[in-house]
Amino acid sequence: MHRAPSSTRARWWRLAALPVLAGALLQAPAARADGEGQADEADLHFELGRDLFKQGRFQAALEHFLASNRLVPNRNVVFNIALTYEELGRFADAHRYYDDALEGETDPEIVADLNAALQRIAPRVAVLQIVTSPPGARIYVDRKDLGARGTAPRRLAMAEGRYRILVELAGYEPVAVDDIAVKLGQSEEVLIVLRRIVGTVRVDVRGASEAAVHVDHEGAPPACTAPCDLDLPPGRHVLHFSRAGFQAAPQPLTVAAHETVPITATLSPLTGSILVRADEPDALVEIDGHPMGFTPSVIQGVPVGRRRVRVSLRGFAPVERTIDVAASQQAELRDVTLEPLREVSSASRAVERLEDAPASISVIEQQELRAFGYPTIAEALRGTRGVYLSNDHVVYSTGIRGLGEPLDYGNRLLVLSDGHSTNDNVLNASFVGSDARDDLHDVDHIEIVRGPGSLLYGTGALSGIVNLVPRGRDEPTSAHVTAGTYYDGVGHARAGFHYAARRDAGVRASVTGARSDGFDVPVALTTPGEGPPVQIAEHAETFRASGASGRAWYGPFTAQWMYHTRDQRIPTGYVGTRLNDLGTTYDHAYMMAELRFEPRLAPDLQLMARGHVNRFVWRGVYTFDDAAIFEQQHGTWLGAELRAAWTPLSWLRITGGGEVQAHPESTLGSVFADGRVRTKSVPFGFSAGYLIVDSSPAPWIRLSTGARLDVYSTFEPIVVPRTAVILRPAPGGVLKIMAGRAFRTPSVSEQFYADGKTQVPAVDPARKLKLEPESVASAEIEYSQRLGDDWTALGAVHASRLSHGITVGKDSPDVVRYMNRRQDALVSGWDVELRREWRQGWMLAATYGYQRGKLTGGERLINAPEHLASFRSVVPVVERLASAALRINLEAPRRIASTSGDETAGAIVADLTVSGEIQRFHARYVVGIYNAMDTRYDYPTAESYLSATSRQNGRTFLAEITVSYP
Repeated sequence: MHRAPSSTRARWWRLAALPVLAGALLQAPAARADGEGQADEADLHFELGRDLFKQGRFQAALEHFLASNRLVPNRNVVFNIALTYEELGRFADAHRYYDDALEGETDPEIVADLNAALQRIAPRVAVLQIVTSPPGARIYVDRKDLGARGTAPRRLAMAEGRYRILVELAGYEPVAVDDIAVKLGQSEEVLIVLRRIVGTVRVDVRGASEAAVHVDHEGAPPACTAPCDLDLPPGRHVLHFSRAGFQAAPQPLTVAAHETVPITATLSPLTGSILVRADEPDALVEIDGHPMGFTPSVIQGVPVGRRRVRVSLRGFAPVERTIDVAASQQAELRDVTLEPLREVSSASRAVERLEDAPASISVIEQQELRAFGYPTIAEALRGTRGVYLSNDHVVYSTGIRGLGEPLDYGNRLLVLSDGHSTNDNVLNASFVGSDARDDLHDVDHIEIVRGPGSLLYGTGALSGIVNLVPRGRDEPTSAHVTAGTYYDGVGHARAGFHYAARRDAGVRASVTGARSDGFDVPVALTTPGEGPPVQIAEHAETFRASGASGRAWYGPFTAQWMYHTRDQRIPTGYVGTRLNDLGTTYDHAYMMAELRFEPRLAPDLQLMARGHVNRFVWRGVYTFDDAAIFEQQHGTWLGAELRAAWTPLSWLRITGGGEVQAHPESTLGSVFADGRVRTKSVPFGFSAGYLIVDSSPAPWIRLSTGARLDVYSTFEPIVVPRTAVILRPAPGGVLKIMAGRAFRTPSVSEQFYADGKTQVPAVDPARKLKLEPESVASAEIEYSQRLGDDWTALGAVHASRLSHGITVGKDSPDVVRYMNRRQDALVSGWDVELRREWRQGWMLAATYGYQRGKLTGGERLINAPEHLASFRSVVPVVERLASAALRINLEAPRRIASTSGDETAGAIVADLTVSGEIQRFHARYVVGIYNAMDTRYDYPTAESYLSATSRQNGRTFLAEITVSYP
């Protein structure tokens, strides 16, 4: 217990305090409570306390000061309480009340007086400075029942000793600090960190990777980023979630102290829609790289924000736009214009613009294939500039610019499946009818290259190339089924799928089948004898066929495979067989598999490596009047090719490559009428190398030149060159000047076939008989002019010279064999074309060509029409639902046989179709009439047939429907 000051000192303090008390007396009445009576009572207590203080009766004065302050709290009264405690020697209490009086005081004089008072008594007390984090905690000393000593931060004046400090703050764990020692005249700071009373909310999100979490108010600062653990005080709370482009419902919850509450917020994208219209229908619409539909369409459920929209259609340059999508609103892209790419790959084995290709090329677009419903390659080629067909109801074959004879199996033409030759190694046949495939649904478009193609493809590409380009990798995942009929009696069906695993990986596959019970064909007999000159061959072209094909790709790897088999009845007197006898048949099967690796090793270096294996089997039964002959031809071959394209300069490309092929099996087998068996196996192989230089030293000129060397195990080395100069003399104009050579090695069948009757092998070492490869030299000048955005006018002149042409000739009056002509065949001509490109569902192409084919002795070539003309047009009738197509072809007269000047009659053949899409059922259809005017026309046949000509179909019907999902 501290001593009270002596009476002398007390008296001095009282005298010093009189001015303060006087001030207090003046200010005390100004303090008023809400009730006047309570204020009066407070004033009374204050006056009593003042009087008692003057009398030195400090204990009694203290009671009245305390009572006055309880009634109406007042800093002046608090000061007097502190002063009275100081007079009583209770310095700790005095210190506390001086502190209370100092709190909030702004008068500088009073603040100075209070600080002086605190300094005066500081040596007589021990001070604890209590600080809590967070502040505001109630402070207790030793026990709670003694009452709170204020709120932190707070200075507590204490007697010297040891104390226990307790602090409490709502929402926080209470804290006690024991054994705090303090001494007189010293100050000790005590910092107490409070721990919140919380529960844990474990926040997870669904529908997005993360989201900001806001507590109790949507506009509150983010408390954490979910998924996260969030500590919250006990009680009810509402969590709000935010993420750009997403929305989530608020989540109310109750938090219990020291417990964990799990909660999951489901975020759903804020979406709008995009209307996409392009000037071409059925263009693929991708949003941020994901396929979403086809033009025109409204894409629903598009996440809000800035989106990248890509519109693409095969054959057109893709268009990319960015567009802002707002929630529940429709953004619009109405002005998308797709520009045709006009790209091809067959002329250079590299994708290039049609105008830059060093060859004369036509393209049959996918839209045309679907609009006319072409069932076979042959029907698709009909009417193409420079192309004509032959059909003897055994095989379809194709000639280009006069180079195509009856029963040559189209062996001067090379048919490719995405660059891989489908010609066999026994006949070198280019199958283009239903013997090639059952439909064209796996084909995106067809490229027709007129002129020599041996520079890149070697043997067989003599008159030209037909390349079937497959459907693109970028199609969406889907499955489909197709059923249809054509030529009245042919039924066909397919089922297939396309699976896009990702942008650079996927697979496409299909199975097909076709059958026909044939149709009746009139046969005009060359030597009818005593019978009628025209007889009916029933069930001509009766056949059964099936197949499977597919492609798979992964990055730079591509695999393709195909299998097709077909058997046919031949009652038409083929090579002198018995007329109207369905016992004459043949069946054949072709299969191939190819694997490619096409990496881009550097920005200026592209590599292509491929390996392939192939198998061909042909079996025939030929029924004659006296007996039957059985024949079999089969071959197996495999090969590899490596090619590199180097672009050291932007205007220079150098392509070099080589290939090897091994033909371990190429076999002819026959069982003749007299029982003799003849088998001839001719294994062979070859290797080749080629180099091509393409340059464009100025925008108006492009040069392409190259050469190829083929080394066969059975022939002398063969070198073929090709060169082209491409000029741009005017805006939109392209002038191509092209020349080159091509070759075709004799097929194994041509070299060694014998029928046991009148035909003997062409190669006979004992008689010093052999066949040389055919060779053709060609030159062409072509000029095309763009007329606006959609139209092109074209004119061309061409000439070619075929040397060592292989044909069937007489070895003696009764014996024939294949042999090289002593005379060269000369073909020259010109053609023109006006074409409107495919735009907005419209298309038009009109062509006319004149060609004159003859031998150097002046004799006109057989089966080579002098006039070629066609008109094709497609017109949309109802958008997407129906388009009308018309094709008109001139079937010009052709020389029938080398022994006479007889010709077939000319004819006009018109085809009409209607095609479209029924979106509701995910179906596409085509219906039509081929040869709508029922025109009767003929093609020449081989001289060994019973008839010199083959009557073609009259009016036939076509119908097909394809249903896909989705």
